[in-house]
Amino acid sequence: MVYRDGYQQPDQHTNASTTAALGGRLTRIWGIDLPLVGAPMAGRAGGRLAAAVSAAGGLGMIGVGARATPEWITAEAETAGAAGNFGIGLMVWAIEAEAAANTTTPGVSAQFETALEANPTVLSLAFGDPAPWVPAAHAAGISVVAPVNDMLQVRQALAAEVDVLCVQGTDGGGHTGRLGTMPLMQEVLDYVAVQAPGVPVVVAGGIATGRGVAAVLAAGADGAWIGTALLASPESQGSEELKAAAVKAGSGTTVLTGIYDRAEQQNWDIARWPTRTVRNAFVDRYNSDPCVTDEELVAARASGGEYAEELKLHAGQSVGLVRQQAPAGDVVRVIAEETARLLGRFRSA
Repeated sequence: MVYRDGYQQPDQHTNASTTAALGGRLTRIWGIDLPLVGAPMAGRAGGRLAAAVSAAGGLGMIGVGARATPEWITAEAETAGAAGNFGIGLMVWAIEAEAAANTTTPGVSAQFETALEANPTVLSLAFGDPAPWVPAAHAAGISVVAPVNDMLQVRQALAAEVDVLCVQGTDGGGHTGRLGTMPLMQEVLDYVAVQAPGVPVVVAGGIATGRGVAAVLAAGADGAWIGTALLASPESQGSEELKAAAVKAGSGTTVLTGIYDRAEQQNWDIARWPTRTVRNAFVDRYNSDPCVTDEELVAARASGGEYAEELKLHAGQSVGLVRQQAPAGDVVRVIAEETARLLGRFRSA
């Protein structure tokens, strides 16, 4: 099977030379073979996808949505953990809200406590200040990574003593910031080199091939966070229509919007963290209308029609590089081998 021009389906196991070429402090810290992380995409990255990424040598992660139950987290973590080291991604604003609303045990988030009980290698704390949650994770022996979308979050994360930073540029899919991946990466790498040289930096947003991974590693990052490249994989959660749409979508088909969160009555700070999604009839109709009300969006969702869950495709600007419904393990291996080949050429030049 060809995944990119002239590139054949890889072996089922990443070869030793690739692993050796890409090893570094991130792989040592997290006990993985490759500096590749499967993004914790809520609604898409469950236990099967995480397990497939981990089995291929990367770090698979489970994405926990704001309304995910403790039972769901436990079940998906059991599936992911069967393949080795894995991670769980939580949204800080959501666990804060859950803790604030807990009248039985005030201040306790069931999502957070369940995630700790699942004993992942890594806990991702995104979209908010991770400081209140880091000590408990560290006490449980869990490494903490903080996705950051701007320099304020970088400073918050470092003050909270997280173990790893993930620079997330607006090129990425789903909820994201407003700064481009490359400018933000450069600013963060410069800052961390002086202020926290011992903290590894992973880069996310628009990275879907070995070329992208090689670029961020050559720039001084320690790894790459990959989401959109895995959307069409059979292990990804979501309908077959959605996976086919990911393959069909071309470059330039995504927009930033807040209409889905408004329609679903999600309490996101959409001014700060909009959603990058692939255009469809629902998005085209409402995204450019400054007068549309929340009530209209909620009603549009309830009526179905243009709003269809199977057509809600949150994806990054790299979606044009998703060309087949390839197994997640193969996607990881192709990216790893291409990265090693390109870095080898770079180092020998």
